[in-house]
Amino acid sequence: MSYIDQITKHLPSLSKVPIRLPHSQQERLAVVLGTTAVVGTSLVLPALYRDYEIFISYGPGGPPSNLLGWVVVRTLFQPFMSEMLDTEVYTQRVDALEGHGAGGEGYLNLTPEQARPIADRPIVGPHVAPQRQLTQLPEDEIRDKLDAAFKAFGFRNHHLVKWSRSLQEAHADALFLADHIAAFGIAKHTNGELAHIHNGGDHSAHFCLSPADCKKVIEAGWGQRHGFSGTSAITWLSLGTRPDVPVEYLLIYAPRNDAEIDTFMQILAASIKFTTGREDVR
Repeated sequence: MSYIDQITKHLPSLSKVPIRLPHSQQERLAVVLGTTAVVGTSLVLPALYRDYEIFISYGPGGPPSNLLGWVVVRTLFQPFMSEMLDTEVYTQRVDALEGHGAGGEGYLNLTPEQARPIADRPIVGPHVAPQRQLTQLPEDEIRDKLDAAFKAFGFRNHHLVKWSRSLQEAHADALFLADHIAAFGIAKHTNGELAHIHNGGDHSAHFCLSPADCKKVIEAGWGQRHGFSGTSAITWLSLGTRPDVPVEYLLIYAPRNDAEIDTFMQILAASIKFTTGREDVR
C-alpha cells in the first residue's frame, strides 16, 4: 500500500459527509441576501473610495477637505445640485437686473477664435462643492502667469476693488468691492465678493457676470454655472445665515496658454464692470 493510500484510508468518505442545503424560503432568502451583500460591498466600497479620493484632490476650498466634508457634501449638498449648462435662463433674465447699464448686450465681446471647443469642455468634478475641473489643467508656467495677471489687475483697479479672504472659498484671496463703492445687485448679494481664482489647484475661477455675458461664456465653451446657482440650497443648509448662489455665478475654466490668459482677463474685466456698475476698468 502506498503512502498516499495509507493516509487517505483514514479520511472519511465524502459520500458519508452530510451536506445540508437550505430548504425553507427563509433560508434561501438569507443565502441570496448574504451573497448580494458580499458582492455589493465589493463593488460599492471601491467606488466610494475613488469618489472620496477625487474630493480630496480638489484641495482646500469651501467644505472641509476631509472625510467629514466629503460625507456632508455627498449626503446633504448633492441632492440640491442643478443643471449647469443651459443658457435659456439668461435670456429670461437679461432685463431682470436694474442699474447696470448693460441692457441686453453685456460687457463681453468674444471672437470665434477665442471660443473653446464645446465638445471638448474640461471634465468638472462630480461634487457640487468645491467646484473644480479635473482635466485640461494648465502647466506651472501658465499658472504663475495667471496669478501675476490676476494680482496686477486688482492693483490697477484699486479704485474699484480690494483684496480680502474669499468668503466662498476661505482659503484664497478674492477681489471684493472697494469700501467707498456702494454695493448693489449681485455685489450686495455676494457680500461684496466679486471674483476669485482657485490657486491651490486647478486655477479655474468663479466670477459673477451679467446674464448676457453668462450666456456668451457658456456658449463659447469657457465656463458653466455653479451647481448651487439658482437654487435655495445655501439658504436652506445654512438655516438662513447665508444667501443663495445667484444664477450669474459662473465657473470659468483655467486658461491653458498665453492667448487664453488674455481671454480669461477679458472675462474678468467684464465681470468687474457688471458687479461694480463702472466702465473705468483698467
